[in-house]
Amino acid sequence: MKTLVTTLLALALSLTLAQHAIAHDDAYLDTLEHPHGGQMRMAGPYHIELVTEASELTIHLGDHADQPIATEGGNARATVLSGGQRTTVRLAPSGENRMHGKGDFTLDDEMTVVISITLPGQDSQQARFTPFQKLSPAMGTEHEHQHDHGHHHH
Repeated sequence: MKTLVTTLLALALSLTLAQHAIAHDDAYLDTLEHPHGGQMRMAGPYHIELVTEASELTIHLGDHADQPIATEGGNARATVLSGGQRTTVRLAPSGENRMHGKGDFTLDDEMTVVISITLPGQDSQQARFTPFQKLSPAMGTEHEHQHDHGHHHH
């Protein structure tokens, strides 16, 4: 009887974890409204929301429960691929859980932004954004939280 209970608990836990992983893929995140109107991606232990404006990028950092994570002492860079150009934008802390930077790039529908972020005492994390393209569930892929997010196919 104890073995059956243990097996059922393990099965229930694995199903719960599988639902959690599916619920957090990029396509799922693209179906949600985000606090600042940007696109949300996961990078390791973080949720990163990217907001794009003319020649400006802002990221808002939170944990998987969407609680703010302080960016003080952190550094980040964005590699922007837009209009046939590649531009690197340095992002500096600019508020509790925010980083901001300006660069010479244009906004276009095919734009891709790769954010690399390192906070004090933490491993560097990376996330890939397509701010003007929403992924459909068929295009999204499940992924682990601890690897490069540059594996999506469009």
